[in-house]
Amino acid sequence: MINEKTPVIGRFSRRAMLIGAVAVIPVGGVAKLASPETLAPDPLADTIAEYYAKLAEFEAIPHEQVTQDNEDALVAATYGPLSDRLWHATPPATSNRGVAEAIRYALETHSLIDRVAEAVLRSALAFLDGERLS
Repeated sequence: MINEKTPVIGRFSRRAMLIGAVAVIPVGGVAKLASPETLAPDPLADTIAEYYAKLAEFEAIPHEQVTQDNEDALVAATYGPLSDRLWHATPPATSNRGVAEAIRYALETHSLIDRVAEAVLRSALAFLDGERLS
């Protein structure tokens, strides 16, 4: 249990983990152009986009205002419900955009430990992004 006597080096917060683990930058660092398909609803892509928007709300809270006492409530008020939905009730992808966003999410969370799997996903994502641009 973490309390005021826990050494600072042993403490970590969701904020620290998110800032270190999630980069909300397009894979490849290039913004993608919109096409008619990107405007069509896709439950998975839309949930991922909403998750990133709520995550940005959480990250915009001044660091000194997030404490161990209020962090769970702040997470629940921002990205928490969407994170739970992605984990426990993952919406279906219904378009190439949904598949691309799922791959992008997997790559951006830096959770892959297999370099070959990462390379294969980057290749698949490049194809899907190319399809959206053509």
